[in-house]
Amino acid sequence: MQKIWRFVGFDDGFTSLSCRRAHLVGCITAGCRVEGFVYSQIDVDGFDVTEKIVKLVNESKYCRQIKCVMLYSITFAGMNVADIVEIHELTEKPVMAVTKKHTKSLEKPAVKAGNAERRIEILKKAGKPLKIEDVEVHIAGCSVEEARNFIRASTCIGKIPECLRIAHLVASALAYGESKKA
Repeated sequence: MQKIWRFVGFDDGFTSLSCRRAHLVGCITAGCRVEGFVYSQIDVDGFDVTEKIVKLVNESKYCRQIKCVMLYSITFAGMNVADIVEIHELTEKPVMAVTKKHTKSLEKPAVKAGNAERRIEILKKAGKPLKIEDVEVHIAGCSVEEARNFIRASTCIGKIPECLRIAHLVASALAYGESKKA
């Protein structure tokens, strides 16, 4: 019998860059079964997403059981860049930032958001994304093979792990009043 791993996936929900705050939703799954949610708010174009994710993971009743922290992209709420290395170090969990499509250069948005040097430094720390199982992934704290296993164990519909798909649906419902396609 295969052991079922727990994952937490985070996505944001906000309607425009003119908003000051965005929803940050974490969905906890056991394999592909939803087990719970964590929630906070983050600043649009801010620097607080890393801290908020660490706090939500470490204070969750599921913390000891979470096998991997997954992020729907490396940027949240505009250019609030998640430091996947710091999240890994402070939660002691592998971290993966997953996207369906090729990540474009984020230097122009970083400049537009302000304090570009700090944002670009965090992005460089994450390294180049890798192509794993038809998605692009930044990884910290795990091997490519482990990342591949996490994706396979947590994906049931489409290409995106279920914890991220559900977090996206909930975050967009909070922002827009109804879910947007994941």
